[in-house]
Amino acid sequence: MNRAQIKSHLGTLLLLLAVGLAGNVCAASDALLLTLEGKVEISPAGQTAWSPGATNQTLRVGDRLRTGLRARATVRLSNLTTLRVNELTTLQIQPPSAVGKQAGLDLKSGSTYFFSRERGNETEFRTPLASGAIRGTEFNLAVADDGRSEVTLIDGAVTL
Repeated sequence: MNRAQIKSHLGTLLLLLAVGLAGNVCAASDALLLTLEGKVEISPAGQTAWSPGATNQTLRVGDRLRTGLRARATVRLSNLTTLRVNELTTLQIQPPSAVGKQAGLDLKSGSTYFFSRERGNETEFRTPLASGAIRGTEFNLAVADDGRSEVTLIDGAVTL
């Protein structure tokens, strides 16, 4: 091979590498499934089928997560908030409500515990009967079978 051919092949390899890496980059609104125990399933945005979740799986806007009986999961949201998802919970990652905001959460059923080390983080949420935003570091959000929503704020402020 001459120099021109080597440069051409090298350029092609660099382009392929860049395209490959771009496919693995997380968007600012993505979440990450850190741990799972028991039956934890994911349904990608726009799909109805559920498949088993995996450690370090990226959850994108519109993706749904559900836990079975005696199952739980830990999810890290894009704002570095840690979310502990309890058994029999179904939730969906929501798009940010405005430019510059973080992705939100739609809790369909079950309960989840939020913890953030960052003061001033705002997490928007929706349940079957309420929507709101919490600016704080620690809270629990639960939805009963009848849709009743309960927010237990440990540290911070809530707007419903």
